[in-house]
Amino acid sequence: MKVLILLALLGIGDAVVQDKVYPSLDQTPLCGKTPIEPNIAEDRDLELIVGGTVAKPYSWPWQAELCLKINGKCQFHCGASVIASEWIMTAAHCVDDFKDLPGMFGIKVGTYNYHDNEEPEEHFLNVAEVYQHPNYSIPVSTSHDIALLKLSKEITFGSHVQPVCIPKSVENLVHKGKSAWVTGWGAIYENGPVSSQLRQVYVPFLDLRDCEAEYPGQIDPKTMECAGRKGVDSCQGDSGGPLVTKHKDGRWFQAGIVSWGFGCAEEGKAGVYSKPSAMCDFIEKTLGKQICM
Repeated sequence: MKVLILLALLGIGDAVVQDKVYPSLDQTPLCGKTPIEPNIAEDRDLELIVGGTVAKPYSWPWQAELCLKINGKCQFHCGASVIASEWIMTAAHCVDDFKDLPGMFGIKVGTYNYHDNEEPEEHFLNVAEVYQHPNYSIPVSTSHDIALLKLSKEITFGSHVQPVCIPKSVENLVHKGKSAWVTGWGAIYENGPVSSQLRQVYVPFLDLRDCEAEYPGQIDPKTMECAGRKGVDSCQGDSGGPLVTKHKDGRWFQAGIVSWGFGCAEEGKAGVYSKPSAMCDFIEKTLGKQICM
């Protein structure tokens, strides 16, 4: 019997909790740039993160690690993404248990191997405020699965740390036949071990009809989308992480947030992702500035 898995995983890995001091930059860089280009051409035909490969180090510079601070260390909890100098985006279900205790959370950026606390541009930041979408209402509904985390200080950007772009619309980014990339440190197969190194997988989008057929009565077409196929999917521990696609201008946009699904990479059960584009009003109101493009 299949059981609905909210793709979050507690207690994997740890990092020493400490706020490193870095000089501030004059401005936030343009979003969606990858100073270190990802290895993506080779992976498109793989029938195998589930079914993916180890990413080139630091080639997905908006990837962040959400951790729980326990006994002086920060245990890996969920994926997340950098969207601005003081802001992180993740899934609402990743913060639900401690949404009123932001001090329980920490963020690591510039990370490739979450066991390694001495990576060149890696730094740890405390979370100052947690904002779940007001319409998120698990267990009544899994729609609006998005949360924004305000950091205690600004991120230091560099070749390993960059913000991702957020689209106002996914009309030209998401459609059947187009694919996107999911990244994370999640399980490499259902109920299997997680990856200490960041992994990537190339997943195809499903059209709305197919998505609803796989999850009858469970899809909110405004805020959810499906992507993945048998052997290729996100998995436990990837929750909150980014699903990104490349715009024709060369920039990367976050089309989805890893949200939920049945199992991992099972036939007839794609992964379900929250659509940031559908919640731009919430994002821009919370950040206090225009950010969706």
